[in-house]
Amino acid sequence: MTRRTAMVGVNRNAAQQLRSSGASPTLFCEEPELWEAKQLTSWLDEVGLSDAKLVWFDYQHEPPTSTAAVAQTLRSERIDGVLPGLEYAVEGAAALASSLGLPGAGVEAAHILRNKALLREATSHCAWGTVPFRHVTSAEDLADFLAGQPNDVIVKPVDRQASLGVVRLAPGADVRAAWVEVVGGAEPNQTIHGWVGLRQALVEECLVGDECSVEALVRDGAVVWVNLTAKHVLEGEHRVEIGHEIVPVEEWCWQTMQELVEAVHFRSGLLHAEFMRTARGPRLIECAGRPPGDQILNLIEQAWGFSPTAAWSAILCGDRPTLPTAPRGRASVAFVYSTDDGVVDVVPDRAVVPPQAVVSVTVTPQQEVRRPRSSWDRLGYVVTSSDMGLRGNYAESRTFADLLRPRLSERL
Repeated sequence: MTRRTAMVGVNRNAAQQLRSSGASPTLFCEEPELWEAKQLTSWLDEVGLSDAKLVWFDYQHEPPTSTAAVAQTLRSERIDGVLPGLEYAVEGAAALASSLGLPGAGVEAAHILRNKALLREATSHCAWGTVPFRHVTSAEDLADFLAGQPNDVIVKPVDRQASLGVVRLAPGADVRAAWVEVVGGAEPNQTIHGWVGLRQALVEECLVGDECSVEALVRDGAVVWVNLTAKHVLEGEHRVEIGHEIVPVEEWCWQTMQELVEAVHFRSGLLHAEFMRTARGPRLIECAGRPPGDQILNLIEQAWGFSPTAAWSAILCGDRPTLPTAPRGRASVAFVYSTDDGVVDVVPDRAVVPPQAVVSVTVTPQQEVRRPRSSWDRLGYVVTSSDMGLRGNYAESRTFADLLRPRLSERL
């Protein structure tokens, strides 16, 4: 039976995967300003989703004023499931699902997941949540916490995405300059004009170990499937992710994710939780209540042989999809990035990479680039998998991505 779904916040990757699996969203709920900025009408035509209806929803406004009207529209459209497509749409989607009596994260869980400080407070009683932290609202608060720490700390905005504003600070660092960077980040075309967020931050111990993420499908408060993704990050002040690889699920993943679900009272949907595997065991970094970005959905599809977005959509429509128990292959992505700030002179030809690899490079000659301060500074990616007849590990994808690194004519 065909299910009718509404995606709140247009997630292009998830929407395309849903279309490929025969579960295209029936309609999209989006901010008018973002719809125009992202040129989504032409994009829908390009990817074969032009039949989907559009409903304006002011989910990024504080507070939204159209929730009741949008819920009524979805009711009249006989919508079976509400899909939170983007980070800033998580609470709006949860409110709509609750209004319609449909499966979803739950309003309380969505609120916690959208605020990193609330998430840390909700999980601090769990072994994997024991990380020294403080919720800070000023440079003075930050300086006070840093003064009591013998080692580096991580500072991050409580309500941002894509590593925006995340800074690693050493004792004695310029706290005021760091605070400006933490709360002053902008995301053109991702947030509406004038949206600045809470301008609050979470400061915590800088965890040491191997970074990873666990993706989990949850139905009625029970974890029903998990995936483990190994992460590769830049070292230094800005720990931006530069690659991912699907790896075998480890024993701790299931229990930890179930405890996380219970700690935040999450009901149904898809979780993307980041952890550091430390010498003391896994420690939570943060968790999102929407699909992962960074091509992870595509990596899962390649490595596991099923569509995680189709299963997510089915669960949020109240169904019980059949789920695989282990990956059948390997898949990875490596991001193209500049090692310096400067102006691009030459962009290497895509032909240096095997034709079966998936390549996207968005940089052009004369463009100003910089060493990544956030995910938005990356310049493209290479995806490889065993299904493509390649090895599919990160080392392979990294080799190809580095071949595509642009050469600079001058450094800034």
